[in-house]
Amino acid sequence: MHDGKQLLASFDTLWQKHAKRLAHCQQSASEEAVHKLRISCRRLLALIQLLQALAPQPALRKLRKSLKAQLDSFDELRDTQVMLLKVSASLDALPELAAYQRYLQLNEQRLLIQTPVILQNLNSAELQPLMDKAWKEMREALGKTALKPHILSAIDVSFHSALERYRLINPDTPETLHHLRVAVKKLRYMLAASHDLLPELPDDHLERIQTYLTRMGEIQNSCVLLDNLNRFFGHQPPPAVRTYFEQCHQALLDDYMKHGSEILQFWRPAAYAPFPWSD
Repeated sequence: MHDGKQLLASFDTLWQKHAKRLAHCQQSASEEAVHKLRISCRRLLALIQLLQALAPQPALRKLRKSLKAQLDSFDELRDTQVMLLKVSASLDALPELAAYQRYLQLNEQRLLIQTPVILQNLNSAELQPLMDKAWKEMREALGKTALKPHILSAIDVSFHSALERYRLINPDTPETLHHLRVAVKKLRYMLAASHDLLPELPDDHLERIQTYLTRMGEIQNSCVLLDNLNRFFGHQPPPAVRTYFEQCHQALLDDYMKHGSEILQFWRPAAYAPFPWSD
């Protein structure tokens, strides 16, 4: 199977998996089912990003826009559930959080009631013609071209973008870490999507990147929680609450900064440079 066919086969496989997970969510909108749907959506978006870098097509751009809207539909529910988990675990030590926990519980119930309606409006069958058009356009564009050099170049660009964001990190500016996390997430999914067409990666390579992403994800969750606490308590959370969560946040930042330079091991710094694991 030449490179183009291999990527298109991956595209089709990810699309079928996404459609299956969407159908499953429409039957049972459990937290786990929605989580798996979001993962399949992100993987499909990453492959679309790679395909767009190789051969930009209008249908791919439209498909990406629709899938991104699907992903964004569950952001508030996901954030609420993460905050509720953290707050509930802290309630014994911080009884001042009881009212906020109740607020989160009510918000979660509201969002869960809305979720089936949102899911029913996400019809993969309606996107199928767009998927078919994108697949046809990509088949014609990719042909039998050897894509490995182009894929490596696309990943070089993605990694360069992540490095630029890494160099701009300011622990006091949460947006800088969020931008880096988005860039590294795109890199990881791009590596996973093209894994079979790349030079051999270390066995634990994707796992290490995921651990890196998890650290930044916990910081993002902490930022969301701190912002929501400030809004709920009118920018004056009880001193014990503020101190506890600020200390938790600082510990997460310290842990990330200790491991931040690991990003340098995720890919080569330039097209002419060796891979860091080949030294």
